[in-house]
Amino acid sequence: MNSRTQPDSTIHIVEKAKAFGASMAGITSITSLQNAPSYEVYGNAEWPVEAKSLIVLAQVHEISVPELDWWDDKNGGTPGDRQLGSIANSLRQWLNEELNIDAWSLPYHIEKGGIFLKDAAALAGLGTMGKNNLLITPEFGPRIRLRALLLNVDLEPTGPIDFTPCEACNMPCRRVCPQKAFKNDSYNRILCNEQMKTDEMNRVIFKKSENNNLPSICIKYCRACELACPADR
Repeated sequence: MNSRTQPDSTIHIVEKAKAFGASMAGITSITSLQNAPSYEVYGNAEWPVEAKSLIVLAQVHEISVPELDWWDDKNGGTPGDRQLGSIANSLRQWLNEELNIDAWSLPYHIEKGGIFLKDAAALAGLGTMGKNNLLITPEFGPRIRLRALLLNVDLEPTGPIDFTPCEACNMPCRRVCPQKAFKNDSYNRILCNEQMKTDEMNRVIFKKSENNNLPSICIKYCRACELACPADR
């Protein structure tokens, strides 16, 4: 497929992603992503030359299930990310077998060949970047987790959308940060990273035996700004 596919193809793929378990899904172009602010700053993004579009998958992370976001030493990082990885693999196989579309899974980390998932999700119409430096969605607020697949076809984009959840908000997210990462009215990544280091030092260590498959560590990274956000409450 060399020319842009019809909008109904995009809808079909997005709905199939949801059928596999994604809470939300959206599509944007590689060109749009390369022109996003993060890539203008960091650059050096290298993806397969055949890649033309990407689909972003989102899964809701309910407040009642915090363990979905606890990092461990098993493959995939967190239980929630492993669920998203399974959804992505199912979708990739279906795209290839049913639509003859090649798809590439992406790692989570930028330095390992990943993408800026929040930028991609905003471009794909899943939500918008909030003043807490999180993607905020109309359906689930910031309480979602993201993965993406690169595709070798041009698909009709599903975004961005007109959505301004922070416009009339008194931003409790900025007041609850334990590191005061928003004290100058903008996000300070260095201060946020300091909290992550603290969380890593406070990791929980489990005793392992040879006959179990349980993780040996658990890191509960800070979610203060995410949980304080009133969007979709």
